[in-house]
Amino acid sequence: MNILSAMEYRVTFFLQVIGMFINDIALILIWVIFFAQFPMINGWTLQDSILLMSMVTFIFGIVHVFSGGSRELAKTITQGELDYYLTYPKNVLWHVSISRTDISALGDMLFGLVLFCFSGNISLEKIFLFLTISLFVAFILFNFLTITQSLSFFFGNFEDAAEALYQSMMGFSLYPQTSFYGFLKVIMMTVLPAFFIVTIPVNIIKTFDLLSFLLLLGFALVTFLLAVLVFYKGLQKYESGNLINLKM
Repeated sequence: MNILSAMEYRVTFFLQVIGMFINDIALILIWVIFFAQFPMINGWTLQDSILLMSMVTFIFGIVHVFSGGSRELAKTITQGELDYYLTYPKNVLWHVSISRTDISALGDMLFGLVLFCFSGNISLEKIFLFLTISLFVAFILFNFLTITQSLSFFFGNFEDAAEALYQSMMGFSLYPQTSFYGFLKVIMMTVLPAFFIVTIPVNIIKTFDLLSFLLLLGFALVTFLLAVLVFYKGLQKYESGNLINLKM
């Protein structure tokens, strides 16, 4: 419904999608120029970065198209706007998450799919694996957003901090993964789970490994349970903003 509503203004709709697609092209061109000067970073090549960028933009698009409300959850909590969702006999977290759609993120999804076709050694099996892994990774990203945004229940105005955590995690996700080690690697496996959002998925797509795949599934399940726990524990502390109104 959000997409159909946005398509009422066709020109604006397509400008948003195309604009994001062009923005993503600019990002990958930076790496093309970089790897033209430095062909390899600890074994990491341009093809690896192309695969990584296709994964990041595609999962970013999935999350922001289908659960755009999750990134604005802290704002919704702080401003007392959860009242509307509490009046319906639906799962509150699910309802508030799908309440918004970032139309421009459709450009990210499209770019991710197109870019993946240039990542090398494409086959039907690789495409199926890419789509499957992307769904699980998008689930992990959704869980991360839910956990960090839900901290507003406990710490009040947490919008800026939650956005900073998100941007930091995305920053880790865009760079050659072999350039991180030591303390930064620990951060990527815990506080900012870029290791599970790009490092493991990229390695699985390059060379499928059942153990890595099961590790990814396990992490997705654990973070989902943690996200649900944090959200509903926080919901018990929620203070109404007395903003119950009818949305048409």
